[in-house]
Amino acid sequence: MNRTSRFASWCIGFSLLIFFWELAGRENWLGSAWPSLSALFAFMQDPSSAALLLRSSADTASNATIGFLLGSLVGFTLACSGSVWTGLGPGLATFATFVNATPLIALGPLLIVTVGEEVTPAATAGLAVFFSVFIATLSGLQDTNRDQSDVLSIYGSGKIRALICVRIPNAMPKVMDGLKLGTTAAVLGAIIGEWFGAPTGLGVILVSAMQNFQIELLWASALCGTVLSGLSFFLLAAIQTQFIKRLV
Repeated sequence: MNRTSRFASWCIGFSLLIFFWELAGRENWLGSAWPSLSALFAFMQDPSSAALLLRSSADTASNATIGFLLGSLVGFTLACSGSVWTGLGPGLATFATFVNATPLIALGPLLIVTVGEEVTPAATAGLAVFFSVFIATLSGLQDTNRDQSDVLSIYGSGKIRALICVRIPNAMPKVMDGLKLGTTAAVLGAIIGEWFGAPTGLGVILVSAMQNFQIELLWASALCGTVLSGLSFFLLAAIQTQFIKRLV
């Protein structure tokens, strides 16, 4: 299937989704908790609602960005450390698996006690990103061209220099894959962290809307979170495409 056919299929599928969503909301097929898209967009265009959603989205984006940067840095650094000092590799992999296996919603109360309510959203976002970047980096470093490493060894280069000059550049396509997946995880992690008492953010709006049965506000907040995740993913995908072109 060529690019034009894929784009046409995507447009058809998206159009059908919008059509049936609107129809289900208008005909009340799924109850009053499922609003139509037209009613949802009308709510979002209200000045007070738009201001609230934009402010909350900006706060969530800020928390997600901080968490994404910290989680990516920690995951990348630990993967490189495990690759250079092979004795650390199994322990770091076990640690990363343990962190990934622990539900973020269970870590939220612990983070509030340790780092505070305002830092918890960025911390949960970082934890959500950490594992994907760690695994992608570790996988990329293991796929390094052996011939290039042998040349560096012949010339007396140490492990760290081989890592910087050969292994990291060769691993970057997979690292970019991990970062791309981490962007959506960062937004979700930030929203989950905001559930536990953060002063602002989409997570706060979601909890408040659920408790007060504000259906339009609930769906609008969820839609804003989806848009944030999608924009961050496509931004990293565009950066990855340009990066790979330069490598080629």
